[in-house]
Amino acid sequence: MITSKEELIEQLKDNKLLEHRHNNVELKSDWTKNYGDKISGYGNKRDTRNTWLVIGVDDAGDFTEKTEAWARNTEQAISQHMNTFLDPIQTCQGIECCEINNKWIIIIRIKNPGSVVYWEKEAYKASGTTISKMTPEEIMKMTIDLPGLTDYSKQPWDGIINESLTRLFISNIAEKKEELKNQDISDIDKILEYVQIKNRNVCRILFGNCKYRVVFYNGDNEPVKNDQRYGLYGILDNTFLNEIQDWTMKQLCKLEHVFPNRALKEGLANAVAHAAYFANDGDIIIEVFCDKVVISNLCIPECGHFANKWFSRIHKTVNAVLMETLRWADKVDELGRGKSLIFSDSIKNGNKMPFVGMENAGRYNRWRLTIYGCSVEIRYKKLLRKIMTLYKNEQKALIAYALVLWRDQKVSVIRDYVDDESRQLFAEVLGDIDGPIFFYQKEDKIFPTRWVKVLLEEGQDSKTLTMSEEIQLFKWVSKIRIENHKGLITPKDLRKLADMGNSQSANVQSSGLLKKWVEEGKLKKVKKGTYQFVYKEPSPTFAELLAILSSDKKSTDDNF
Repeated sequence: MITSKEELIEQLKDNKLLEHRHNNVELKSDWTKNYGDKISGYGNKRDTRNTWLVIGVDDAGDFTEKTEAWARNTEQAISQHMNTFLDPIQTCQGIECCEINNKWIIIIRIKNPGSVVYWEKEAYKASGTTISKMTPEEIMKMTIDLPGLTDYSKQPWDGIINESLTRLFISNIAEKKEELKNQDISDIDKILEYVQIKNRNVCRILFGNCKYRVVFYNGDNEPVKNDQRYGLYGILDNTFLNEIQDWTMKQLCKLEHVFPNRALKEGLANAVAHAAYFANDGDIIIEVFCDKVVISNLCIPECGHFANKWFSRIHKTVNAVLMETLRWADKVDELGRGKSLIFSDSIKNGNKMPFVGMENAGRYNRWRLTIYGCSVEIRYKKLLRKIMTLYKNEQKALIAYALVLWRDQKVSVIRDYVDDESRQLFAEVLGDIDGPIFFYQKEDKIFPTRWVKVLLEEGQDSKTLTMSEEIQLFKWVSKIRIENHKGLITPKDLRKLADMGNSQSANVQSSGLLKKWVEEGKLKKVKKGTYQFVYKEPSPTFAELLAILSSDKKSTDDNF
């Protein structure tokens, strides 16, 4: 077993560093992000103090003749991948470029940080050179066995739990876990021991005396009901969701739900999963207004990094055991899509965009998520429908719609709202000349295209051009088509160049405009749907006429 970097380098120099001789060494000719599962697997090994991943050495222990430039660039790429995909980041104890006999390698030191190690939100285990995904049961066992980083939910607790909430939890996990479906689940203690959370703070938080407040407001925004309740698992039950919906429906005299149910469910689960329970039980407050629900909780200051990043799955929690328990009960999204689901469900339901505000609350911050009910203006619904028609990929359509809503922000700021999974779609929308926005890279700004502006400002699919607009459009379009396309143009070409969009009214407008220009002698019809600009020699300017006259006069004088 290699115990230090110095020993590792000596073994390399002597050509003795081979994987089969050392159970804590992995050799790779080059780096790829796919090796992240090995880092997770070796990070989850508890029978070794350190594991070494050496890049630039093949399986036979020979150098692969890498250069310093390669080493520096690869080191940067590895660091970026670690920061993005490795959780906890403390698993990587160091990345170092080394020169040995004029050959460059990279040494990565891996050590278990005291908690389960994930790569791209998946936990792996290593057995020899075999890497495989860990099961939920293995993850829970390891989470319990390890000392943890700062997990309040894992700490011991011995108190009274609410039996009805606990049985509700047990019935939820019994529906999901095959091994529990045919077992007697009446023994609460036995099931809590099976889930490995008995006599831990996670039980106090979900089923014990951990408190939260629910405040209901009337139509004048006056609080008329202020309840203190206990056991946060009650927040996650459909009964509580229905209580919120029924209250607002009654206040507004509506027969349908006011709030998007999935967004509401994810927002409540987010508060329970990520609250900072070290202070005042996380101080979760749910305020129910007629047109919005405000869900707030104490959080560590670092959580501000995730505020309003609706297209990013990156998240951190200080409550690892609590999060794993909620996954067992199917109360949080397995794939980390909670934020994205809150956003998409709100938008697709025709509601205003959700918003996260951060407030200083002393040692901790207060995370305040607002989910809106009732419908937005019809023009925004219309815009979303048009963008959904433009982009068949729903995620791409939602990104495009969000970019319209965020048009007053710098693109460099907006980029932080998306992760690697959505970044390609984000780039495609920014570069789409047929899309709803134009990205002016020089100023780092987004501008809505003409059809979007017309829709948002006028509420119409299209707008008749003014005389001045039509003249300017003709000059610009004719110049482009004559110089690049032999003067040929179709209604589709015109709509694209004029940012008219592709609605039925825009189709009618573009066809009508081309026919009008034919009648005025500016175009001729080539065939159905295709026209050609009639090129005319431009009339000479006044200065050109003077030059011609002067030339004629000089020629006449010379003849005499």
